[in-house]
Amino acid sequence: MSIHSTFLQSFHALPATADKQVFLLAVSGGVDSMVLATLFLQQGIAFEIAHCNYQLREEASNLDEQHVREWAQQHAIPFHCQQFETKKISAQFKKGTQETARILRYEWFRYLMQKHHFKAIVTAHHANDNAETILMNLFKGTGIDGLTGMQIISNDIFRPLLSVYQDQIEAFAKEHQIAFRQDASNLSDDYTRNAIRLNVLPAIEKLFPAALQGITTSMGHLNDAATIYHDQMDFFKMKLLVKTSTEIKIPIRLLITMPAFKTILFELLKPYGFSSKQQNSVLELLPAQNGKMVLSNTHRIFKFNHHLVLTPIEHQQTDFCIIQEEEEFVQLDKGALSIATLQGSMSSFPNDLYTAYIDKASLDFPLLLRHWKEGDYFYPIGMNNKKKKLSDFFIDQKVPLHLKESTWVLESNQRIVWVLGMRLDERFKIKPMTTSILKLVYKPN
Repeated sequence: MSIHSTFLQSFHALPATADKQVFLLAVSGGVDSMVLATLFLQQGIAFEIAHCNYQLREEASNLDEQHVREWAQQHAIPFHCQQFETKKISAQFKKGTQETARILRYEWFRYLMQKHHFKAIVTAHHANDNAETILMNLFKGTGIDGLTGMQIISNDIFRPLLSVYQDQIEAFAKEHQIAFRQDASNLSDDYTRNAIRLNVLPAIEKLFPAALQGITTSMGHLNDAATIYHDQMDFFKMKLLVKTSTEIKIPIRLLITMPAFKTILFELLKPYGFSSKQQNSVLELLPAQNGKMVLSNTHRIFKFNHHLVLTPIEHQQTDFCIIQEEEEFVQLDKGALSIATLQGSMSSFPNDLYTAYIDKASLDFPLLLRHWKEGDYFYPIGMNNKKKKLSDFFIDQKVPLHLKESTWVLESNQRIVWVLGMRLDERFKIKPMTTSILKLVYKPN
C-alpha cells in the first residue's frame, strides 16, 4: 500500500464530528514531520503548524525553527512557535532532558488545542518508532499494555503515519524533493531510543530481516489479546477492590485464590503509580506483619488485618519525596538533606537541631519526606514517651507561623521519625545496642 493510501486510511480511526476539521501538526523540521506536513498539504486538509525550539543544539536549533517557519510562510500555513529553556527547566524538574522536552511540548500543544479548538494534535510517529517503543517497554517489564504500542488515535493525539515505515518516508521525501533538517543528536546513542534504533534493531534485523514487520504483526495480535485481558481485569477490579471515601482495601485471602493473582495485583495497583519494579516488594506485604508498607509517588499500600490497604499520600504541596535506602542526598525546594550510614556505637552526639542520629534498624525503607499536616503526632524525644500532636508541639515551642508552614517531617511506615530542625521521635533514638546509625543533616535555605 502506498504512503498516500496508508495516510488517508488512518483518518477512518478518527471519530466523526461536525466540528471544524483543522489539525495541529507538530513539525520539528526533520524528514518525518516534513513528509507529514507535505501529505496534509497535498490532500488539502486544513492544518496549522506547531514548532518547539528546545535550544539544545545552539545555532542548529534556530536553523530548524527558521526552516519550518519559512516552509509555513511559503505555503501560507499558520505557524506557532515556542522556545523553551529546556536544560534549565530539566534541572528544576530533576528529570532527564528528553522527558522534560516531552512534558513541555505536550503541555504547550494542549494549550494551543484549548485556545484554537483544533481537531487533534498530529505527530509523525511511524512504524519504526512503534517497534522501538515496544522493545523499550519489553525491557522495562511494563506488562501487556506496553507491548501493544502506540495507537493511531489516543485521546487528542493522531498518528496517521503509524503504519508507515521509515524507508517509505525517506523514499517519499526523495521522490517529492522535500527539504528537511537533519538532527545530529539522532546519530548519537546517548539517548535510550537512539541506542535501540542504532544498535539493537540493526542487530535483530541481521538475524530476522523482516523483524519490523514481525513486530508490527505481533502488535496487532497483542492489541486483540489486550481487549480480552482488560475485560477480565474489570471483573477482578469489581470483585477485589473495596472502596471507601478515604481508602481502598484488597482482601488478601480472596486475592490469592485468583488465577495469576500476581499479575492481577500488578494491574490493580498500576493506576496508583506502582511500577513493575515494585511488584516483588508489594508481594512481600502479603505474609508481612501489620503496618509494613510500600510507597509510590502518589499512594501508599500497607498490610492491615488480612487486607492490603491503599491510601493517597496527602501533602500540602507537591514537594515531597521518597527516600530509598541507598540515597545520599535529597534536594528540597528550600534546602537539602544529606544522608550517611555510620557503623558502630556512639555515646555522645553534637547538640545540633539540624542533625539527627537515628537507629537505622528501627526504620522501614523507603522513607517519606513531606510537609507536616493537621493530625500529625509523634513522641518527642525527652518527653518520657508521651504522644504529642505536632500542632500542640509548635505552640509549646513558639514556632512562628512562617516556619510552621514550611516544616518538613520524615516518616517511616506512617510513623514520624524526625521533625526536621526541631525534634527527633523517641522511638528512633540511638540505643545501647545500636550498631548501625543513620546520620541526617538538614540544611535549610
